Amino acid sequence: MMKSALFLSALAFFSSTKAYTIPQSKRTIDIVGKSRGSASHYSSSSSSSSSSYSSDYSSITDAEVLNYALTLEHLEVAFYTQGLANFSADAFAAAGFAAAVRANYDEILSHEETHITLLQSVLEEMGADIVQECTYDFGSVDVASFIAMSAAFETVGASAYSGASELLSDRELLPAASSILSTEARQSTWIQSTVQHLNPWSGAFEVPLTPNQIFTIASNFIVTCPSSNPPIAATHAFPPIGIPTTAAPGASVQLSFDLNETSASDLSELFVAFLTSNGTIFEQFSSSDSYNVTFPTQEEGLLGTVFVLIVNSTTEAVTDATTVAGPTPLMFPFNATDPQIEALFPN
Repeated sequence: MMKSALFLSALAFFSSTKAYTIPQSKRTIDIVGKSRGSASHYSSSSSSSSSSYSSDYSSITDAEVLNYALTLEHLEVAFYTQGLANFSADAFAAAGFAAAVRANYDEILSHEETHITLLQSVLEEMGADIVQECTYDFGSVDVASFIAMSAAFETVGASAYSGASELLSDRELLPAASSILSTEARQSTWIQSTVQHLNPWSGAFEVPLTPNQIFTIASNFIVTCPSSNPPIAATHAFPPIGIPTTAAPGASVQLSFDLNETSASDLSELFVAFLTSNGTIFEQFSSSDSYNVTFPTQEEGLLGTVFVLIVNSTTEAVTDATTVAGPTPLMFPFNATDPQIEALFPN
């Protein structure tokens, strides 16, 4: 079970350049479902090495991509339903938020429910099996952490649709996927700018993530799923990365992950990848036996939403084949009027 103290501290949103993170659970979660031909399961347990993880999604069907999207929408609906059931308008007011904030969250829940209806109808028209809701554990939160978590979910959702859209073979499905993506991004922008008074965006582009990278994040909140569920585009979760909430651009940060769950003999074979809106930044560990890494500075592009991964190569794009652990999402607020930051966004 996720520890409440870890959950609350990991989701803290800082007004300085410190980060918030989604907690990385150490629990093993087997999400059993129908296989494509033989017994299989989706699992956050990483008993096999990451070198066996394939980045080849060529055999993925459109139904599996849509059921993957539906799995994420179910997660969001469960989160908002539980949160809004726990926090009344009075609770939001007591936490210092206007009545309109609570009302807009009601609308966001309605949006996510509509996304579910759309995806289910398309899958039904295709004659495909449809995934059902799972059992979730969002921990014990207050209004502020509910808001921080909602920002993370919406941002991760935008990255999920950005990464999965190219997997669709039927191009007629793209307009619907794109419209959901834009709504997720709008909701993320509203939460971060209007509610949290942070940066509304990180740069000119969303950071696309693969289904397995997204599932690594989502699996922290999924306890189990119905055994009758059909396969989805994601098949496994990578090992988690622990990052202290004191992490900041330019700081020396001690990461935590299980080296034994990778194929590397020591840290000299691994690197830290920072996926940002402005590109990917790679850094080496301080030494072959140290889990310390110096984070890039804001001037080097570490700002806004950042996804941190452990990878085994710096010579190619970060894919499932090169991912060893993570991603862990971070948020580094920045001052858009700072001349050094402005230089990153030339007119």
